[in-house]
Amino acid sequence: MKKFVFVIATPWIISAKVLIITHSYHRPDFIALQDKTFKKFLQDDYEFVVFNDARNKTLRHNISQTCKELHIRSIDIPQEIHDRPYLKRIPVEDYNHPCIRCANVVQYSLDVLGFQHPDIVVIFDSDMFLIQPLSFRSLIADHDIVAVPQSRSHVNYIWNGLVIFNMPQLPDPQDINFNCGVIDKQPCDAGGYTYFYLQKHPEIRYKHIGTLHSKHISEQDTQNIHPAIHSFLDKKPDNIEFLLNFSILHYRGGSNWNNKTDAYHRQKTLLIHELIDSL
Repeated sequence: MKKFVFVIATPWIISAKVLIITHSYHRPDFIALQDKTFKKFLQDDYEFVVFNDARNKTLRHNISQTCKELHIRSIDIPQEIHDRPYLKRIPVEDYNHPCIRCANVVQYSLDVLGFQHPDIVVIFDSDMFLIQPLSFRSLIADHDIVAVPQSRSHVNYIWNGLVIFNMPQLPDPQDINFNCGVIDKQPCDAGGYTYFYLQKHPEIRYKHIGTLHSKHISEQDTQNIHPAIHSFLDKKPDNIEFLLNFSILHYRGGSNWNNKTDAYHRQKTLLIHELIDSL
């Protein structure tokens, strides 16, 4: 008599998706635009989760309401983490400096959600938008980490703006630390402490990707791009960045850390909307 063995798949294996994490501070309109472009261009099954880090109560409500209306999962970041401090600090530091807040929220989102996810995890800056078809799963393929490298002298680390982790394949993922601070006398911004993780695990298959700033784009760079992107660039948008062969547009300065005027952001945002609508 034959024996039949039934294998029951673990539910999370069936339902595992690419997890995309972003951190919203004060531009709920960007959440809607990211959602729109993920639905249009992302070629993976995914879940989009917004971590709400707004200090202002009205903005905090608006971010939460935007997520609710779009059926996007949102998680409030307790504001007390910026006062504890959440990551290692020295007494003279401003715990609410934009760089320190950024390090806190990236780390918090990984601690409470990212490290436990049984599939690919993507950290995606709040002012980045897909503008061409892309698969994070295909992009990471035979690698463990795909990211934009940063360096300060000999200190090489990971920029927090776009990171793709093959989380189940990473050794000791909970050791990943996105803190900023001084390392070997070199001041590093958010993500600086990933240097220690990369040093500890040289076996990690790490794929570097680059960025292309709008003021450095050559005619050769634009030979095969979509006509709508050509038209967008002809309008001379200020301080724009592209990644992955014009698949991702980075608004840059969306949190307004560089103190631009409202009129500046209205005009820049209008150009972005025109481009995305035309695509």
